[in-house]
Amino acid sequence: MSSTLPPSRAEDDLSRDEVFEVLGNGRRRNVIRALRQADDAVELGELAERIAAQENDISVEEVSYQQRKRVYTALQQSHLPKMDEAGALHYDSDRGVIEAADELSQFDLYLEVVPRSGLPWSGVYLGLAIVCVGLAIASWAGLFPFSLVPPVVWGPVFVAGFVGVALLHYRTAPQFRTGNESFPDHDR
Repeated sequence: MSSTLPPSRAEDDLSRDEVFEVLGNGRRRNVIRALRQADDAVELGELAERIAAQENDISVEEVSYQQRKRVYTALQQSHLPKMDEAGALHYDSDRGVIEAADELSQFDLYLEVVPRSGLPWSGVYLGLAIVCVGLAIASWAGLFPFSLVPPVVWGPVFVAGFVGVALLHYRTAPQFRTGNESFPDHDR
């Protein structure tokens, strides 16, 4: 379905408060993920079914009328108007059509998805930096066996460690981008 809904406000950058207001609710985060996956505008009924399926850990085909209606009503009355007002999406309430706004890309920075058993990349880099500092101090203090490695070797070792982690981050990060249904939000 091709649609060009009129913007609800001027096309300007969203403030951090507006972004956090939108992202402060799990159901709105799921709306963003669903819009990221859609190639075009989405009908409200279809969006409600997809989000109800995510929230109940079931397939779209298994969504009951009550589950769909509960999500549909909340989206229609609260979440979509708020997101439209913030400029995250365009919601045509008369037609029941939702389309991602250009500003939706501003949410990507805040939606780094980390598996529940995982560690955010910022923690990985911090951990590597702490290990590097610890090794440098141990070498500088002359502690065995770290003193066996000449100080000039530690620099390239540290750089290689950061390059290795950066390459791993680069290779694995796309699977954790917004819209990956492997890690749905369940809070509403």
